Amino acid sequence: MTTRAALPLRTIHRRRRRLVPAIGVVLTIGALAGCSSPGPAPGGGTAAPPTTASGGSAGAHIEPVGGWVGGRPDFDDDRTLDGAVGRSEAEAAGGADAAVFESGPAAPATTIVAGTVASPDPAGAPLRAGSVDDNEDNAGFLSYLDRLESAGIAARPWDPSGRIVVQVVDGSGRPVPGAVVDVRADPQGGSVRLRATADGTVRFLPAVYGATEASYTFESAGGSVSGAPGSELELVAASPAARTDRLAVDVLFLLDATGSMGDEIGQLTANIATIAENVAVMAPDAELRFGMTLYRDDVDTFTTATYRFTSDLDAFGRALAEVTAAGGGDQPEALDEGLAEAMAEPGWGPPEETLQLIFVVGDAAPQVGRQVPVPYTDSLTDALERGIKVFPIASSGTDDVAELVFRQLAQATGGRFVFLAYGAAGAALGAGTDIATTDYEELSLDQLVTRLIAEELSDWTGRTVSAPVQVSTSTTRPPGQ
Repeated sequence: MTTRAALPLRTIHRRRRRLVPAIGVVLTIGALAGCSSPGPAPGGGTAAPPTTASGGSAGAHIEPVGGWVGGRPDFDDDRTLDGAVGRSEAEAAGGADAAVFESGPAAPATTIVAGTVASPDPAGAPLRAGSVDDNEDNAGFLSYLDRLESAGIAARPWDPSGRIVVQVVDGSGRPVPGAVVDVRADPQGGSVRLRATADGTVRFLPAVYGATEASYTFESAGGSVSGAPGSELELVAASPAARTDRLAVDVLFLLDATGSMGDEIGQLTANIATIAENVAVMAPDAELRFGMTLYRDDVDTFTTATYRFTSDLDAFGRALAEVTAAGGGDQPEALDEGLAEAMAEPGWGPPEETLQLIFVVGDAAPQVGRQVPVPYTDSLTDALERGIKVFPIASSGTDDVAELVFRQLAQATGGRFVFLAYGAAGAALGAGTDIATTDYEELSLDQLVTRLIAEELSDWTGRTVSAPVQVSTSTTRPPGQ
């Protein structure tokens, strides 16, 4: 499988600081013991934090403000979608800029048999989708990565082998959402600081940090447990933070707004509006906020644009309705930059008391062959350290690289990989996928995403939260779906 090629831990740390200067972790396993940096900032990100309703002290929940960061983006792009024209424009602007269009060497011919190419449903037809959870078959996911790498299908280096999954529970055995967990190689060594998702789970990937120890110790709230790579552990926190009745939820939609999404962007935005309404019904007492980050590519009228978190559902809906698809050119898009901005700019609430979810909606891989300030793999590490879960939604036109990247995002953070389904035309999957039609059920997209959020709410609150829609399936529901 793809490895990080002995990338030093200090290199990983420097890259991440370009994304979020206020956020740091201690990456001092093994030979780097003793080097340290500050822990995660409560809200994350480089943007100036919004003020609280009462001008409250640090740690108070961030008052939603909404609005576009840096002003409303220009959605019109009257240039041709021919990638070659985009390259010429950039080259004319300056020779140094031409390098960003390098896509790397062509991948070797693959021996994987191509599958059916999916196409969008007719205009107005409801979008349907399926999902899989690669965390339920980690060995199968690693085999999938190995097979694609052997076929010459490459993404950015990211090695999930040796993953250790730790669930933090209290003395009653209940998961502790948002728990902080320090990972140590030995009592005298430094640590990596992770934060649990809604189900009290952290995922430590030794290879991502260049760590090769035979065992690691996990500590949280006075409790500890040790285990070897590949372990699944339970950590009993001796003094976890007390649960409160207050529920805060931040849901960020990261949308590909390039021209190739034109056939679906209207339906997708309508689905997102319905999802937002459903979540408001499921959690009427929650401090519920929605935000979005758009990305195109760096030859377009904008590369990224972010609408800050807001609890004003009407304002969010109006901003969402303005989104149009344009630009693009070559197949890959600026997903690296989009995910980095989504992590940094919207004004996330304090992670210890906020359920934090990102839904990525797109049909193309990032520009994996070019240098970017913050590759998506660094944003993934950031998500693990902040307890943010990612749910990618693949749209029509998804190829093998895009599916690979989307599944990396979901599997690493504990999310599910979601993909649009088009009946007899197939599903939004790469030709080399190992996902069969018997592996998933098809639901309307808004029902599926609503149910995923309901599951997260249930995990965070410790009580059942039911989706407000009747889930009807077109297939027999496989286990875990």
